[in-house]
Parts: sequence; C-alpha cells; structure tokens
Amino acid sequence: MKRILTAFAVSVMLIPATAEAAAAQMFQLYDGVDAVRDQIDTRDGFERSLAAEYRRFALYEADDMADWIDAEHFAEKTLASARGETVPPEDLADWKLGEAQRPALQSSRDRLISAFDRDSRILAPHASARAQAQFDCWVEQAEEGHQTDDIAACRTGFLNAMLEVDAALDAWDNARIERDYPAK
Repeated sequence: MKRILTAFAVSVMLIPATAEAAAAQMFQLYDGVDAVRDQIDTRDGFERSLAAEYRRFALYEADDMADWIDAEHFAEKTLASARGETVPPEDLADWKLGEAQRPALQSSRDRLISAFDRDSRILAPHASARAQAQFDCWVEQAEEGHQTDDIAACRTGFLNAMLEVDAALDAWDNARIERDYPAK
C-alpha cells in the first residue's frame, strides 16, 4: 500500500510539470506568432503598414482570443508582408462561410482588388493596408460566426478604410484629368 501511495504522490507532482511542458511544446508549433512579437519594421509604405496591421491582428488572436491557428495564419502573412512579398486578401474559398455572408464579403473583396488595380497601394498605402487587414479580420470573424460585435467592428473598419482609399483614388483621377485635359 505504501508503494501505491508513493507512486500516486509522485504522479500527482508530475502532472503539472507534464501539462506545462505539453502546453509549452504545443505553443512552440506557432513559431510565426513568436517571430512577430518583437518585430520592428522601419520601412514605409504598403507592405510595412500591412505587416503592422496583420501583426496587431495575429497577436490579438493569440493573446486575447487564444485562437492559435488563426493567429499563426496571420502571423505568417505578417512575416511575408514584412519580407516585401505581395500578400493577397483572403480567398473566400479557403473559409467555411455561410451562404448569407458570401455576397457582401465577395463584393467587398472585389472592391478591394479593384482599388489595388487602380494603384491604391501606392496612392493610399496605409488606408489600403488597413482595408485589407480589416477585410481579412471580417472574413475570419464571419467564419467563427458567434462574435457579432467583432464581425461588425471588422466590417466597419474595412468600410471606413475603403472610404479613405476611394477618396485618394478619386483625388488622383481628378488631378490626372486636370493635367491631361486642362480647362481652356
């Protein structure tokens, strides 16, 4: 009986250490999140702004929501943008979205891509980066579907950023028209 009690006591003492080691090992799978924690990017422009927006979102998903899978996904997008790679907005086909959500998300993605095609990344780099990150936030939250305030906040963030993007593109179009077709 003494041997059984000793074994039990030892196993009880090892459970917290084992659980802590398992948790530490699990979070080591998320190297991207760790890599973006101390990331500092001194460049200017769209890629830097996009990396900063994705970094904020990745750390929010990790630290506040404990959603490590999505945190790692957006950390990887952070790192890619920081390397200067072109990082596209989320492809809706990669997410499990309800049919009711798809039309608004697809038209919003199309609007964003259209703005990119009109050089918004150059003309309004910070607003374009914010629009892309908020769109991706909206998609991620829409897939989860249960945090209606978060879904609305991401959607509103996207729409507000797109207003800035649209204003910059309109100003550029007006300046180009005035330059190319001056009033007589």
